[in-house]
Amino acid sequence: MNKHYDNADNQMRKLEETKRIKSVEDKQVASEVFDDKTLQSLYKLAKQGYINSLNGVISTGKEANVFLGIDDDGENVAVKIYRIVTLDFRKIKEYIAGDPRFKSLGTNKRQLISAWTQKEFKNLSRLYNIGANVPEPYTTQDNILVMEYLECSEEDSSAATPLHKARLNNPEKVFEEIINFMDISYNQANLVHGDLSRYNILMSCGHPYVIDLSQATLTSHPLSRELLERDINNIVYDSKKFNVNLNFDYIKERIIKE
Repeated sequence: MNKHYDNADNQMRKLEETKRIKSVEDKQVASEVFDDKTLQSLYKLAKQGYINSLNGVISTGKEANVFLGIDDDGENVAVKIYRIVTLDFRKIKEYIAGDPRFKSLGTNKRQLISAWTQKEFKNLSRLYNIGANVPEPYTTQDNILVMEYLECSEEDSSAATPLHKARLNNPEKVFEEIINFMDISYNQANLVHGDLSRYNILMSCGHPYVIDLSQATLTSHPLSRELLERDINNIVYDSKKFNVNLNFDYIKERIIKE
């Protein structure tokens, strides 16, 4: 067996060892994240060179965990793993319904979660390709998304700080960039985030980057306008946390060119 496959086998053993966790709570989380199918998917990504090791958790959520990974070139990557057990499949069906990119999915949970992961990959790709501030997506495998690791700053290689935890030197500029993101997302990428808030915006090198794009919908989706208005209300509310005076009509007029 060649060196490449030896590395993949070693990585598979490392990933299997992550299931041996001491506390009962951590064991439950590990079983929800690193089920056998997910380990097989990680093994495939290891063979392809996308993941050489997983080095700790960046963030933990109800739907997914994000891990710091290292690829075969020694570069940091973010590895997002959707948790099969805790995902709200009714939500997935609601957001995927009406999206022409995903048809005839049926009711199989694995197929739905794979489509959900693919949806985030496609949405990230669409936005990244027009220059929007999102992490670059690299690849997907079943319920796993591998993407760019965003650093806090050029001097600090730790993970980018969520906006709700950040201290902003120029909050007006940051929220102006967020509004610009909403504008080009809606008018150039034809996407509405649908759950935009200070909790899924990361501050990297002084700029806001938007994450968690799985639920983002096309502007042709029947719920897109309602979701856009919800995003606007969220950003207005969040701006006040940083003493920035924004209002709903101002942001809406910046985005809706009617």
